[in-house]
Amino acid sequence: MTPEQHQPFTDDSIDLKKLFFKYLPYWYLFAIAVVVAVGYAYVHNRLAERVYSVESTVLIREDRMAMPLFFDMGGSMGRSHWFNEKAILRSHTMIEQTLDRMDIDVSYYVLSRIFGSFRRAEVYNNTPFRVRLNQDHPQPFGETFTLRIIDPGHFEIDADNGVEGIGRGNRHRFGELLNGPGHAFSVDMVVPYDAEVHEGRAYQFVINDRSHMSRAYKGGLSVQPMGQNFSIVEVNFQATNLQRALDFVDMLSGTYIQQNLGEKNQTSLNTIDFIDGQIAVTTGSLTEAEARLQEFREDEQLMDISWLASQLLNDLQEFDRQRSMEQLKRSYYDFLLEYVRDERDFNEVFAPASLGIEDPILNNLLLELSKMHNERARLLLTTTPRSPSVQAIEREIGQARATLEENLRSIRAASDIRMRELNQRIAQMENRIGQLPGTERELIGIQRVFNINDATYNFLLEKRAEAGIALASNLPDHKVVDPARFVSIVAPRSRMNYALALALGLFVPGMFLVGRDFFNTRIRDKEEVSTRLGFPIVGLVPHEGGKKGIKIPGIVVYDKPRSVILEAFRSMRSNLQFFAPDQKNKVIVVSSTRAKEGKTFTALNLAGALALSNRKTLFIDADLRKPALAVYDRAYKDRGLSNYLIGQLKLDDILHQSKQNENLYLISGGTVPPNPPELLDHHSMDTLLAGLKEVFEFIIIDTPPLGLVADAQPLLKRADMVMYIIRHNFSRQTDLDFIREFSEKSRLKDMVISINDVKTNAKRSGYGYGYGYGYGYGYGYGYGLGYGADIDENGKQKKKSRWFGRK
Repeated sequence: MTPEQHQPFTDDSIDLKKLFFKYLPYWYLFAIAVVVAVGYAYVHNRLAERVYSVESTVLIREDRMAMPLFFDMGGSMGRSHWFNEKAILRSHTMIEQTLDRMDIDVSYYVLSRIFGSFRRAEVYNNTPFRVRLNQDHPQPFGETFTLRIIDPGHFEIDADNGVEGIGRGNRHRFGELLNGPGHAFSVDMVVPYDAEVHEGRAYQFVINDRSHMSRAYKGGLSVQPMGQNFSIVEVNFQATNLQRALDFVDMLSGTYIQQNLGEKNQTSLNTIDFIDGQIAVTTGSLTEAEARLQEFREDEQLMDISWLASQLLNDLQEFDRQRSMEQLKRSYYDFLLEYVRDERDFNEVFAPASLGIEDPILNNLLLELSKMHNERARLLLTTTPRSPSVQAIEREIGQARATLEENLRSIRAASDIRMRELNQRIAQMENRIGQLPGTERELIGIQRVFNINDATYNFLLEKRAEAGIALASNLPDHKVVDPARFVSIVAPRSRMNYALALALGLFVPGMFLVGRDFFNTRIRDKEEVSTRLGFPIVGLVPHEGGKKGIKIPGIVVYDKPRSVILEAFRSMRSNLQFFAPDQKNKVIVVSSTRAKEGKTFTALNLAGALALSNRKTLFIDADLRKPALAVYDRAYKDRGLSNYLIGQLKLDDILHQSKQNENLYLISGGTVPPNPPELLDHHSMDTLLAGLKEVFEFIIIDTPPLGLVADAQPLLKRADMVMYIIRHNFSRQTDLDFIREFSEKSRLKDMVISINDVKTNAKRSGYGYGYGYGYGYGYGYGYGLGYGADIDENGKQKKKSRWFGRK
């Protein structure tokens, strides 16, 4: 049967059931790997420092996120979006302000022993001692100090990396100042001493660098919106101490809300500060005018003035009031011009409406400029001053400042015109008053000054009260919805670590076994042979260890009549009857690719098995280069096939009946000739086979390996059937390509496959027993290693690699 007649079907799918049972015998590898991996995960989970996750929710009212100046001027612009608030919450400034309100300049740890190793756990506000730092002295930031309490008044301290003045074994008193070139602190006992709890207990503390600590806290902080359409953000923080994490998140939320309230209060405070400055000036003038008025009335005994003088005084006071208000506005304009010229932050500017100034153009300019300042502040939270976006907003701010300055100059020019008009009207009124009697005219002048200062003073007090009410009624735009609460332990993730350990425990040995099979070039699978070749497999000869001292193949089917190896050859014998059915007497040529594949062993025992079934069988040793029977029995050495083919002997001289079975006959190779291929292709071989087929039912011809020499090729064309021997876990996968190519070129008749030395045992196959045969094949002409593939030169069975099946 040729490969064209029997094309294999290639299935590239993975048979998981087959893989499972293939690797099931190595269950102990998986068990060991899983135990080791899970054990490591258990130790890691016990020793690793726990990291806790806490969370708080904060409401951010987007419609009220504008700066206070915007509210005063009717603005409604917020800080663009919630991510602006996220940047503020996670900014170093906000975190450092929060840390300033917490006592965490020193981190404290307690040491405990687990599995023979020290485990360090952070303690927060729960240590029997506190470290007091001298803030004016350099400190060893990041240095780890180990402290042991000796008695109620003393302790020992040591630095891991060595600090001058601090060494192991030195006793120090609690409260004593430890001072050195790079450190200055004291250790105070803050709880009553308990010998059972404190004596000999080891603690550690680390002095923290505020800038490094700010970066570390920012790394553990995340701010995310609760949902797409929500103005509530979730503030999450991870730390190695639960209580510290809770305190930090609550303190951060409080600091953020207080900052928002402080920004809103700043406008009212700026207004009050400006008004207080004007009141201070007006108060002095008012006091002086009041004293002069009182003194004049007492001296002149004049309590009132005439109707005409009273009318002139009232008109003059109205003009004076208008001029005072105009002067107050001029002070505000000068205040704004100072901010513009000095390029100061406009967040400190209060609205013009606070002083009764109603100018839409000025209000819009201040609104736009405040927006730009807020945008720049937002950008600086995430970028540097040299970034293109910041540079662009800087140019816009410069243009807005120039526009505002020009507008203020125009307003001041208009104010100057107004002031001149008022001064002219006041001068006219003063001329009319000058016509009154002298005493009355003097009283009007004093009364006039008093009324002007009194009106200005009352106006300022009213505006100050309004600003104070606004300050007292301010509420923060944001509020805490849920205070900080524990969410989960994020590290170590015990379940994930165990799952990962279990997966690795299964994956590593699985990949080892797969890799072993991938890099193993030997033939290990029967299905691989049948799939790649497509030829029928007529027999699987199991492995059986040979006896010590045996170096040559023998007929073991007679030595062990109850063995499984005999059953294997009986099965092979039964399968052969389905091939070449038209031939009554069959010539079977047995060959292989290379030496030591058990071809002679298979041919010899197959002949023996056929003879056991009362079939007259002949075994011909056609390996003329290294005749096996010549070694098996010295009597066959010079009386064999080669002697017959050269005409030296007749058939009866070379035909030997086996002593083990009367149906088995043997023809040895005979004398080693110089030209085996030509001799085997001689017409005498045809004559010999024709005569033998009339006598024997089966003729088994053992030939040299096809992959090494060409001796067997003349016999292949004379065969009714070709049996090709493949040795399990010895023959290479490339041999299959050779067999297929050779069969296609030679067009062999009824080619079948027999797999030799198949190792099956109770552990790996579940059969409950294990048999096989360890003999192989060898050559002596430079291409073999001698007889006995599994037998060394001392007659001992050679050991193979357990994993890769190699020597």
